[in-house]
Amino acid sequence: MASCIAVTFFVIDTELNDLEQSRSEPAVALTHPTVASSTPKPKQPDILTYWTNQEKKSAQSGYSEAAAAYRNRITAYSAGLPSISPLTYDWSSIQSPSAEMELYLRVPMTTESTHLAKHEPASGSYIGMLGADRRVGYDVTKIEDVYGRKHALYLAYVGWRKVQTDTNTYFPARTAERVKELGGALQIGWEPRFGLDDVLDDEYVRRFAREAKASGIPIFLRYASEMNGAWVPWHGTPQQYIEKFRLVHDIMAEEAPNVAMVWSPNFSPSNTIDDYYPGDSYVDWVGFSLYNTPYSGDKEQLKGTVIDTFAPLYERYRHKPIMISEGAIAHTYLPTNQTYWSWSEGQLGYMYGLLPRLFPQVKAITYFNFSRAQAIRTNGAYVYDIGENPFMDGFYQRLIQSDWFISKVETGVDPISYRYTPVTGQSLPTGKQTVLVYPKLENDRGEPPFAIAIYQGNQLLGVSYEAPWEIDIQVNAESASEPWYAIAYNDKMKPTAVSKK
Repeated sequence: MASCIAVTFFVIDTELNDLEQSRSEPAVALTHPTVASSTPKPKQPDILTYWTNQEKKSAQSGYSEAAAAYRNRITAYSAGLPSISPLTYDWSSIQSPSAEMELYLRVPMTTESTHLAKHEPASGSYIGMLGADRRVGYDVTKIEDVYGRKHALYLAYVGWRKVQTDTNTYFPARTAERVKELGGALQIGWEPRFGLDDVLDDEYVRRFAREAKASGIPIFLRYASEMNGAWVPWHGTPQQYIEKFRLVHDIMAEEAPNVAMVWSPNFSPSNTIDDYYPGDSYVDWVGFSLYNTPYSGDKEQLKGTVIDTFAPLYERYRHKPIMISEGAIAHTYLPTNQTYWSWSEGQLGYMYGLLPRLFPQVKAITYFNFSRAQAIRTNGAYVYDIGENPFMDGFYQRLIQSDWFISKVETGVDPISYRYTPVTGQSLPTGKQTVLVYPKLENDRGEPPFAIAIYQGNQLLGVSYEAPWEIDIQVNAESASEPWYAIAYNDKMKPTAVSKK
């Protein structure tokens, strides 16, 4: 896996530095026709227009390598798919397949009477951000203008027993006021930096709770997160941790009904995560810190995606709404100043394109948008700033325009009328369908496909050039019994993988 432990124990006080169910539903054999429900999509440029616009923008901004890469994509797209007969092609000539591809079918959402947690949407995912990037500079009012869409969640960190001097509060009141003006919600990383012995039912905690209630906005309280990591002072005593989490939960329940308690370990090490779980009655949301970086330890490691890391965690906690409480893709490794711009663009597609669709209990994703300057200041090894990578910048803005993402926290909001279910049989249902291809990366460079095409027999049903690899197809009754194929192509339009049924 390309992921490595992300040590994110930063007490980033935004009040002081204001400028500063399985992967999807259970697999079913599709033996009866199922017509996918239609969901309106936001109007976006087609992929060719998008690449053309990005080429011009990159050239104007002085990113000559990025501009050249977009021109190469345009050339490959214009060349079109090669004439390949899936039935007769010698697939054994692909010695090392680039990806193992799985096919999913969009089907109507089943109506279920389920209990929703505090602030939980019925479907879709809230989009959130820590605005510590170069362009936003902790001013949350800039995020919509910079990234092209309003965000639902804004992340702030609060130091334990720290007074916000400008407001004389313990709670980040000024940030909350700005978030309220934006119609947003606040996710707070509340970090007991003096250790768990200092977490008491005292005036500090009670006043913090009362001030949280007075903010009048939805609060996601990520108390003492990443407790499974030895880099935080609240690590190492699971039973005491559980006691303190339950104490904070009870105080918030009494004083601040607008506060949802988020229990949020780091994705690694995973073997001790369960030891710290406070119990379902005390956890509203389960959160995870989820990062992907081009190095593991001191060794370059590009294979895999965040989905490989996240899948086993999802299986254990999918009975709760899940948020990626902080997550990011690193595009620059500071010790060598080496950039991985194209790699990180592909990884971003897995985090925002595929992950929420394959794991529908993921109800929020907050991007840890941390600039080069901030990484250097905190002795970090990676740059996560979306805006410092021309590939990620455009792609993030394109990905979050999907109806899947929600810009306002509202319990029960239900923007998605469908789900994806794995296709296990050889045939596809007749009629108009939408399918999704999950290319699980097998190549050591972590390179996603340039294009993925779906065939039935020798008939091309459709093709996609970007994550989440959703393809609208038409399956005719006379050919419904023909087996389907997914073929991945690189940017030379050469086949690199095939999934045959």
